[in-house]
Amino acid sequence: MSFLENIRRKLFAITPEYRRFVRPFPTFDSLQQSLETNGTVVGFYTRNSFYEDEAKRMEKSARRLGLMVETSPIESAGSWVRNAALKPSFLLKAREAHRGPLLYVDVDAVFHKDPWPQLNAIEADIGVFYSHEGNLIAATIFLADPPEVFELLREWKKACDSEPEIWDQVTLQEILAKISDERLTVARLPVSFCWVFDRFKNGSSDEVFIEQLQASRQATSTKKLFGRRSKRLIRRDERIREIERILAQDP
Repeated sequence: MSFLENIRRKLFAITPEYRRFVRPFPTFDSLQQSLETNGTVVGFYTRNSFYEDEAKRMEKSARRLGLMVETSPIESAGSWVRNAALKPSFLLKAREAHRGPLLYVDVDAVFHKDPWPQLNAIEADIGVFYSHEGNLIAATIFLADPPEVFELLREWKKACDSEPEIWDQVTLQEILAKISDERLTVARLPVSFCWVFDRFKNGSSDEVFIEQLQASRQATSTKKLFGRRSKRLIRRDERIREIERILAQDP
């Protein structure tokens, strides 16, 4: 990064570097709709919160690709971290309700392309994404349908129930680190399945399947001096406006 680019990032939310980095959201005419899919996309959101709008946007982006998608409301547990800790409970119910592969996606996301052709080629029980720092990001999770996945979800649920203030993805990473390949096979998803729209650390990717819009920035934001908004929130708001403008043009 040049000195000028570094200064611009610190001073401004929207920079030329950001404009070059952000990936175009596909118009309806440019989509390649799925002729056949083998799994269901699932997600959940807290009732009577702005996450309801996030879920509607995610569903619309999935259905315009012909994907089967199902999102469910839950009652808030009182905080953003505690709500995230409900993820394994939700996934256990979803895994019991559906046969075949599942793709869990946080509802503050949108689909660019049908992910199932690549997911169907995964020979693993679970697929998760790890950041370049080595941290598991539980915003996108692929789940196959063997008994071992049920066991994993029960173990994850038990851990989150006992320590709801611990981030759910931290707990899952600790569990997976202790599981042998003989018990459960784990695949690492590429960054294209968990693409944060403005995270320069993402590196490069030839394509994007799922774009994360980072609602946590809004859920955990605090007031700044003189009512200023963070650069990360400004970028999120602009990105949502652009995506919803394109979605509104769908026939």
